[in-house]
Amino acid sequence: MKTYFNNIIHGVTSAFEGMSITFSSLFFPAVTIQYPEVDVRSVESQRKTYNGPMMGMSPNYRGILHVDMEICTACLICMRACPIDVIAITNVKCEKEKFPGRSGKMAVKTRAATRFDIDIAKCMFCGLCVEPCPTGAIYHTNEFEMNTSTVEALVLKFVTPQEAADAEAKGKIIEAEAALKKAAKAAAAKEEVAQAPETESKGEE
Repeated sequence: MKTYFNNIIHGVTSAFEGMSITFSSLFFPAVTIQYPEVDVRSVESQRKTYNGPMMGMSPNYRGILHVDMEICTACLICMRACPIDVIAITNVKCEKEKFPGRSGKMAVKTRAATRFDIDIAKCMFCGLCVEPCPTGAIYHTNEFEMNTSTVEALVLKFVTPQEAADAEAKGKIIEAEAALKKAAKAAAAKEEVAQAPETESKGEE
């Protein structure tokens, strides 16, 4: 019974909190921004051309996605989090590197992206790819325009063909070196096993 009434109280308070935000907008006059004469991205630019209440862009506005490849670890988390397969990433091994992410938390990079494409034409701007990113490499900007005559132009490519070729070449070298180390380690272990019976037989004598 206690749980029943607690649920009712929680529902009423939640509805009140939500509606209080909605009702608060009734006390502000409607504002028409003369776009593109007034840059809606900047409050300061509006201040110069408009004397009414400042609007600007919300800090949480979900605009066109951008990726900072300098701190991207090519971990594929954002690609897997996208529910409609907007993001396409391929990666290769790279030299281990530590660096701080956008939040200041240290991150470790062991793979480099050879492809990082985002199809903005299909993106629904849900932000599900942004939240799990460990370094904050992918984020929404306040850009909302991408006027183009072709759908292909709406596919954002954050890795150039030259960068992809360089990463693949370095990746092959790293994989070859790792294979040599693995083979040498396996040979050393095999040699130890082969020498073990000889040592045991000498001990018995």
